[in-house]
Amino acid sequence: MAPYHIRQYQERDHKRVLELFSRGMKELVPAAFYHMLTLPHSLLLLPGVPVTMVLVSGSWLLATVSSLLLLLCLWLIFWVSCRNFVARNLQADLADITKSYLDVHGSFWVAESGEQVVGMVGACPVKDPPLGRKQLQLFRLSVSSQHRGQGIAKALVRTVLQFAQDQGYSDVVLETGSVQYSALALYQAMGFQKTGQYFVSITKRLMGLSILHFTYSLPFAWGPGYSGKYFLKKGPTPQ
Repeated sequence: MAPYHIRQYQERDHKRVLELFSRGMKELVPAAFYHMLTLPHSLLLLPGVPVTMVLVSGSWLLATVSSLLLLLCLWLIFWVSCRNFVARNLQADLADITKSYLDVHGSFWVAESGEQVVGMVGACPVKDPPLGRKQLQLFRLSVSSQHRGQGIAKALVRTVLQFAQDQGYSDVVLETGSVQYSALALYQAMGFQKTGQYFVSITKRLMGLSILHFTYSLPFAWGPGYSGKYFLKKGPTPQ
């Protein structure tokens, strides 16, 4: 296992960060597509198309071709949706990471292995947190597929938690997609609690693709005297 270290983002990392984000999002397309096919209305629709075609035309060949075309259309919808999502975000916060994160009292880190950026995560203050809370939001956690299983994602999350604790935040919050199974397992294993769920559009509801909201209440909020060293024990210290 190649060693890695976590450091703050630099402008020379920008191209690699964009590549990590783009590839990570595109990797989710198969999982999202399969998830949609397992929904109750999909299980009714997909067999219904060939049956209807057989009843209307009496041709099983036409029914088979129609089913394949339907699956192809659904796949293209997912692919275009993913591509548009990536394009929007590349023009949003990721267009200027220094301005979007560092200049608003947040931060952005990269994990580096063998002089190559293999992971990233960002964090920004929540503008309108609940009364009496000071919250930091985690964004853009991603690790290269070739470097997963080495604890890099966990170390990046711990880096955000340590930063939040050092800056006096009460909570770290985040949002992630319902089909990002590895991320969901990681957050829950690290103590994040699910605090909400919503759909961004009717289309996403039909696809069964929801956004989950998670919250981690920082240890110092549990009482005075907590040293906060837990995060530093199990991961590399950010550079």
